[in-house]
Amino acid sequence: MMHYDSRLIGPGDTFICLPGAESYIEEARAKGAADIISATREEMAKIAAEFYAFPSKKLTVIGVTGTNGKTTTVHVLCHILNAIGHPCGIMGTLHNKLTTPESLDIQKMMAEHVANRGTHFVMEVSSHGIAQHRVDQIDFDVKILTNITQDHLDFHKTFEAYRDTKLGFMKAGTGSKIYPEDIAKVQHVFQSPLLGHFNELNLNGAVAALRAISISDEEIATGLSTLTPPPGRFEQVQAGQPFLVIVDYAHTPDGLQNIIEEGRKLATGRGGKLIAVFGCGGDRDRGKRPQMGKLATELADYTVITHDNPRSESPEQIMADILAGISAPASTFTVIPDRHDAISHAIKSAQSVDVVVIAGKGHETTQILATGPIHFDDREVAREAIQAL
Repeated sequence: MMHYDSRLIGPGDTFICLPGAESYIEEARAKGAADIISATREEMAKIAAEFYAFPSKKLTVIGVTGTNGKTTTVHVLCHILNAIGHPCGIMGTLHNKLTTPESLDIQKMMAEHVANRGTHFVMEVSSHGIAQHRVDQIDFDVKILTNITQDHLDFHKTFEAYRDTKLGFMKAGTGSKIYPEDIAKVQHVFQSPLLGHFNELNLNGAVAALRAISISDEEIATGLSTLTPPPGRFEQVQAGQPFLVIVDYAHTPDGLQNIIEEGRKLATGRGGKLIAVFGCGGDRDRGKRPQMGKLATELADYTVITHDNPRSESPEQIMADILAGISAPASTFTVIPDRHDAISHAIKSAQSVDVVVIAGKGHETTQILATGPIHFDDREVAREAIQAL
């Protein structure tokens, strides 16, 4: 076997030493590594593909990149393919520690899927994954670009570099390429259980990709008939309350705007108000914090600003950055640092016709603090707050 993590090495294995990991060579040897290969990530991608006999060439592979919508689009694609008898592997935020794992891990997963008689593979392709050559040597049959808005500038430094990373991935290779303008033009009459205009676009992208690999509309309709929303993506929390509570992973300005606007439509239809709860992650792009503060307080009737995953950064600084973008009246928002208390406050503030949108963590079941991760699930906290009313 091959490993780039010395902790996984066993007798006879090969240790791929990535730049900066030289100090782990002795550990790998002590654990019985038969060979040590020093390689860049680009070189590791080639080594991995060869070692696993180029499994992507034996699969129909669909890659989905973009700032928002990757997880839902991949979820829809895999569900439909499995439902109509095409065993589909899936890779992404809901299934892996990294949205796009290292190349060695991807090639291994694809090879195992081939060995298990899988035929299709759908995967989220992150900008980090592209930039770090994790998706090199993968033979994509279809690539989808959902959208490009600001994110990950802590890594890419400029929006232009982030955009060019995504576009570079789309332009490379052969196969079908589906861009946002193509997604907007997709025509269909399918019924979907997914709420929101942004999910209509996600469905359009999935439909375009499925048509590109010769899946019929009849088959798509069959798969959609049993589709359920992915966890933490505009997911409703119901514990017997009359008002609506929605949890979503939105953690970018565009993502937050999308879910608040959809929440607003629901609230207007019910004759109620929209209450939004959100925070921003620490050790990440600071530039989007004031933008998100401005958006939330302008679009929601009442906003509760709190922590997300502060990590090693000062929560007070994160919230100060958010507040810097707000010009709304003080009566329209509040700051509650403790996320549990913030969610409880929003729930207690809701009237029977209102809608509460809790953004930022979605499916996540931990909160990352400076002292380490703790168990935290927005859906659980919301449900407990409702039951305590």
